[in-house]
Amino acid sequence: MYFSDMVRKLNPCRCLSHKCYFLVAMVIVTASCSNANYVGNLVKDEFQAHSESFKVFGKIKKDKKVAEFEKTVLSYAKNLKYGYFREAYGWVKHRSGSKVAPLGESVYMYRVHSYEVLSSFISDSGREARVVAKLSFYEIDTGALVEIIDEQAWWFAEVANAWFVEAFIPIDARLWQQ
Repeated sequence: MYFSDMVRKLNPCRCLSHKCYFLVAMVIVTASCSNANYVGNLVKDEFQAHSESFKVFGKIKKDKKVAEFEKTVLSYAKNLKYGYFREAYGWVKHRSGSKVAPLGESVYMYRVHSYEVLSSFISDSGREARVVAKLSFYEIDTGALVEIIDEQAWWFAEVANAWFVEAFIPIDARLWQQ
């Protein structure tokens, strides 16, 4: 028997075997899930077991706000940690619309050592949030490490579709010295 004859015989068999595997797989799936309610309940339980951000059919607009809030707080923290105070100050806006005082030059005398979000909470309306962060920084001249707890009030501006913080970090308030 030549090699080409074997290939001709194998190709029809290979084609049939792929079709049979597909049909057998479909029969197994159908037989194992004979009850449509069973599958529906599994999906429902899976959605209930995960957080709100996992729920595809839930409140999509709220989830976008939550995701945007987390992204904004993370960017704010990174800017502070890497010394980009002017960029971080861009998220400071008063809800009342009153003018925000300009960023003082004294802030550049400090370096942030660590910024850790201890807790965050978004109100049910999704327009206000509260973040409690532990901030460690040191003065460049003295090297003295200072640790403060910063309670931040964040708010969502519908027109700008962005989150803003009411006040900048209280870098001059020294609650503890290490």
